[in-house]
Formats: sequence, C-alpha cells, structure tokens
Amino acid sequence: MGDVIGDMAGVAAPTRRKRAAHTARAILRVALDLALPRLCAACREPVEGQGLFPKCWSKLSFITRPYCERLGVPFVYDPGPGILSMEAIADPPAYHRARAAVRFDEISRALVHALKYGGRLDLAPMMGQWLGNAGREILAEADALVPVPLHWRRRWARRFNQSAGWRPRFPPPAACRSPVARSTA
Repeated sequence: MGDVIGDMAGVAAPTRRKRAAHTARAILRVALDLALPRLCAACREPVEGQGLFPKCWSKLSFITRPYCERLGVPFVYDPGPGILSMEAIADPPAYHRARAAVRFDEISRALVHALKYGGRLDLAPMMGQWLGNAGREILAEADALVPVPLHWRRRWARRFNQSAGWRPRFPPPAACRSPVARSTA
C-alpha cells in the first residue's frame, strides 16, 4: 500500500509541472502576441493565428482545371481534356508537365519574396501544402522528388534552400516508398 501511494506521488509531480509549463507558455504566447502581433505576409496587417489577411486571401488566385496539360497555364474556358496551350505548341518546353499553385500576381509575389528574401520560413508549410495539392497528379507518377540545389552564394545570402525545406511536406512518390534494390551487374 505504501508503494502505491509513493508511486502516485511520483506521478502527480510531473503532471503539476506539465500544467505549470502549459500555463507559462500560454501567458508568454499572449504577451508575445500583444508585443509583436502576427502580420499578414502580403500586406503586413495584423492577423489572428497564422495565414493571410482576409482581403489578401480573397485576392489570391489558385490555379485549378481547366489548364494546359504541359505548362499548367489556366484556360478561360474548358477546351476539353489533354488540350495544350498555344505557348506549349509554339515553343514546347524541355519538360513534360509543370504545375503552379497560384497565379503570379501582387499577393503571390509578396508571399514568394517574403519566403525567399525576407526569411519568412513560417510560410513554407502553407505554401508547400498549396504546391503539394497543385502537383498531386505529377507527384503520384514521379520516380523521385529532388530539390534543386542552390549555388553556394545564393544559399549563403538566403540562409536556406527553400526547395529542400518544402520537400518533407510533400507525400513521397510511390516509387520512393519502397526500398530501392541496387544492381551490381
């Protein structure tokens, strides 16, 4: 009986510490939000939680079907499946397919520049999710997903390689989920 009470006392101490730590974190979070409110990455207006100011979010133009199967450029109307844009026919690219999550406009430019040049690494999960959703079909058929290496000077200036930071947020292609057998022949 004495051992059981001794064991229960040992359990109570960590739970009190956890509650105290949780309370301290909550107080610090409120103080930090008051001192340094979270700002929209595009317009720098205060926002609640993480993300974009509603006005900026409404201006963001996500690319959805219909679009050119090769370039991913959106069409104004649906010309049918498998149709290529005039740009893809006139000057075919070296790659088979490409996708973008959003149109490159004022808001998306501000987000990309904040991530690449402004050190806003907190945008990577959100933007990585957008890219993962936009390229789901391509990723499902991919053999590998490889981040493009940066020149050492650019990496030093930016302090990170944004493509390497996004890589873990994408589901791995089916071929990469199983171990690869090495051939010695």
